[in-house]
Amino acid sequence: MADATAPATVERFLDALARSGLLPADAVRAAVDAAPEPVRTDPRQLADYFVRIGKLSHFQARKLLDGTAGGLVLANYQVVMPIGRGGMGTVYLARDTRANRLVALKILPPKKARAEERLIARFRREMDLSQRVAHPNLTQTYEVGVAQGVYFIAMEYIAGQSLFRVVSQGGPLPVARAARLFAQVAAGLEHAHGLGLIHRDLKPSNIMITPRDQVKVLDLGLALIEGEVVEDHTVVGGKGYVVGTFDYIAPEQTEDAAKVDARSDLYSLGCTMYFALTGQAPFPGGDRRQKINKHRIAIPPPIQDLNPLVPAGFAAVLHPLLAKRPEDRARSAESLRQQLLAWAGPDAAATTSGSAAPADTAALIADLESRESVDSGWDWVPRISLTETAGRRSWALNGVPLWLPLTLAIVLGVVALVLLLLAWRAGGR
Repeated sequence: MADATAPATVERFLDALARSGLLPADAVRAAVDAAPEPVRTDPRQLADYFVRIGKLSHFQARKLLDGTAGGLVLANYQVVMPIGRGGMGTVYLARDTRANRLVALKILPPKKARAEERLIARFRREMDLSQRVAHPNLTQTYEVGVAQGVYFIAMEYIAGQSLFRVVSQGGPLPVARAARLFAQVAAGLEHAHGLGLIHRDLKPSNIMITPRDQVKVLDLGLALIEGEVVEDHTVVGGKGYVVGTFDYIAPEQTEDAAKVDARSDLYSLGCTMYFALTGQAPFPGGDRRQKINKHRIAIPPPIQDLNPLVPAGFAAVLHPLLAKRPEDRARSAESLRQQLLAWAGPDAAATTSGSAAPADTAALIADLESRESVDSGWDWVPRISLTETAGRRSWALNGVPLWLPLTLAIVLGVVALVLLLLAWRAGGR
């Protein structure tokens, strides 16, 4: 095991690089020979040189300088950098050495697997279910396996941002764009539902949007096969074991997570659409129990109260999705898709099909590494007892649009300033 406290030396760096398996020995020798003389004698300059010539990423260089050689290659994948973290593990940007493409490599670290058997069971379920789907609006899985005792899923890497981040940074979406994006979500769900798969964790952070406005639905980690016999409720959920994200969970899913159908995903889609158009979930704030009770019995504020730009006709498409009874929601994801396309504009067909544009590998890695924090919008965090309200920019508070109290505060401030000025003038006479 490497001593991370030992000072970095050129020999230690090159030894770690040789043991890592990232580069063949002749490529390392050629790079060192081509480096300027002062660079060859300074480990950090040499590591930076390998980064500049495109042989290593910053993440890899830092690990090697610390003397860490293990974990940078897993099976046929070279780990470039972490792009998401959470209770179930870490997702890395990785390079598939066989196909020369970037992938998102989701792994279950051995320590977590040893600590909790149900994590292995959940991960194995995701490994199985993720390979069943094949649709332009669902993330493609290339390979699943176990290497060096590590369970992994190699998936399509999506260069884009999550819907959560898009709305948090840019504000609520225009109706036409929301209709185009959610028509794609509905298309992906229709494919999954046709295979008997219920997602059970549809939410803004599980919807990725590419620069071309193509949607990719992520994460089948909580997916359920409709009608399957649940043997372990701690893994799949059921009576007494709620799984999902409480801001977006269907009422019936809070009562028995194993007895849900496609309409439960439509409820979550409705909550996600509500967020996309207002900047907040239908029932923001409160603890888990309060959120569950609200999903079961409360009616969210009409969306036009929070966003007057939403037409009544579009609100009439959205609000039925939030019905407490599944039979009162849209009949299917496909029927919802058709309703949304009516609001999506003339170019909707171009953005609801096709595949994402291939990413420029070097430019993509450089862009990710230039950011202050590693965050691609992926959200691989525990879905049990999880809310998604913390740290989010909001455009409404307790159902009241923020522009209203802000405007009132400004007016009151101006009035107070005028009164002070009048009082000062009167006192000066």
